[in-house]
Amino acid sequence: METAAIPYRVADFLKKHPPFNAMEEGDLLDFARRGRVKFFEANEYIVLQGEPYRLHIFVIQQGTITLWDEAGTYAELRDVRGVGDFIGIEQFNASRSYAYSARSSSEVVLYTFPATDFEAIVLKYPYARQYVSAHSNVSVDYRPIEERREPQKLFLHDIVAGKRLAAIEDTVSIGAAAQYMLETGTDAIAILDSQNRPRTVVTVNAFLKWVEKGGGDAEKPIANIVDGQPLTMPSNASLTEGVLAMSASDTETIAITADGTPSSRLQAIVTARDLAPVFGDQPIAILGDIRRAANVRDLRDLNQRARLFTLRYLTSAVSFDWLARFTSLVDAGILKRLVALIEAEALPACWCFCGPAGRTESVTRVTPWPLMILEDNHDATLTLSVQQRMLDALGECGYLPNVESPFEPRFYAATVSEWKSRFVTWVRDPILQQMYRARPLFDLRAVDGRQSLWQAVATTVRENVTREFLYVLANDCLASLPPLTFFQDAVVDESGEHSAVFRLEHSALRPLVDVGRVFGLAAGKALGTSTVERFVMAGALLPERASVFREASDTLRVVLWQQGRIGISQNSDGAELPPALLSRHDRQILKSGFRSILQLLELTANPQWLDAL
Repeated sequence: METAAIPYRVADFLKKHPPFNAMEEGDLLDFARRGRVKFFEANEYIVLQGEPYRLHIFVIQQGTITLWDEAGTYAELRDVRGVGDFIGIEQFNASRSYAYSARSSSEVVLYTFPATDFEAIVLKYPYARQYVSAHSNVSVDYRPIEERREPQKLFLHDIVAGKRLAAIEDTVSIGAAAQYMLETGTDAIAILDSQNRPRTVVTVNAFLKWVEKGGGDAEKPIANIVDGQPLTMPSNASLTEGVLAMSASDTETIAITADGTPSSRLQAIVTARDLAPVFGDQPIAILGDIRRAANVRDLRDLNQRARLFTLRYLTSAVSFDWLARFTSLVDAGILKRLVALIEAEALPACWCFCGPAGRTESVTRVTPWPLMILEDNHDATLTLSVQQRMLDALGECGYLPNVESPFEPRFYAATVSEWKSRFVTWVRDPILQQMYRARPLFDLRAVDGRQSLWQAVATTVRENVTREFLYVLANDCLASLPPLTFFQDAVVDESGEHSAVFRLEHSALRPLVDVGRVFGLAAGKALGTSTVERFVMAGALLPERASVFREASDTLRVVLWQQGRIGISQNSDGAELPPALLSRHDRQILKSGFRSILQLLELTANPQWLDAL
């Protein structure tokens, strides 16, 4: 049944759904005039699997349509689509024919539009192109329509463009250098050698430290208060790379040089003050205040500041990478400061994180579970009170309880020999020793203290991993499967069952992390690495399947982004959430990610990849 469309009614419907909500009114009305209406009764085929795309696309105005893979002996449900969804949109992503048959599950009303008009009128909008691309590919660049310029898209050199370079030769006196800073109002000056290479960058704090140490003859060359080489970066370094480098180095300045090394010509100086116009709150200031916090209450406030800062800039999956590194520095900084506040600095131990914090993938306020590796000559039982004080202090710092911890708190403090023995036991007999409980411990990362102890454990793990162990772990990855799709405000699994809760942690994040861990262990570098780093190693091990791991990395970023933004805003761990919190575009990107996860699991479960190593 086909009738002429009523343009205004059609336009009013379309503008409620993406990507039409991003269009100008005139374009939307013009496009709506090109439409027609089709009606289908329940259980009718709309398109058939494998047939070439018609020269139209369909938008569901009413009813439900199911997509079926009918290539095998039995038809398998692949997707469920409802009001506002498309049929045939994949043709704009280089697909030549319908991947699945589409059948009406109820009475269905479709708006049908010429594909050429959709391409000319709708796809001229960048947001629309992003939305359409998400139907076939995992997109990490998606941002809401109200896009703002993101820090990871800015360059350090842009921040100080036009700023006068404050620099003096290393033969200038201390007094003259101080006078120069007063006259110019600058907070940092570069000290150059005879070839205009930066020896260091001197700040007001450097002068204060010189005075604190007794000062001296102000007529001596400024080189006398030079303390080590400066932090240098190239001019094409991003703003976020600079911020993280400054934070990790605990410095106030960056010297931008021609090639990013101290041996090349100086081009500019970036200071913490230069970053103030970019950020509402400064990540460098937050991390500096954590290092100087006087008590647990101050750390709690700083933890809250850090998470609010993270939420503000967690605008896309692309932003997750640098913000995860930032929150990792925050968590590590809080733990280091607590070690001092609870007077545990004298312990002969290496403090570590495991699980998400160990993989630098935790941006919510879930407790980054602390673990201690102690020297062999130290009685681990004497540290139990320290371990408990640390857990209590982390709770007072505003962290949420870690309900996923598989062992009692006392288990997480042991000597290096005990830890090595445990890992050897798990690797040699993963089934009887219930290695699945210990999987987060294979994400172990050193944070503070004697890192040689962590290195000894990492070496033991690397030397004992066997093909049989990898095979067991690879099979275990199949314990968590992604859902099939989203329909309205429900999650649909492969059997067609509906659930009101999206188990993000269990069904999307866990299979990605588990597979990444398998390949990290296969590459001999599991401990101390992130899942993305493990996927990069997997691509190097199996170059012919590198595209699978690249798409898995993008899917991981999307999942972690959703967990982070929803977890922080809802003051939760983000492990479970109602689909209503996800926009239609978010759901479409995740649906593409589900397909990527299944492809990754199929590759991992096939033991042939082990033969290729």
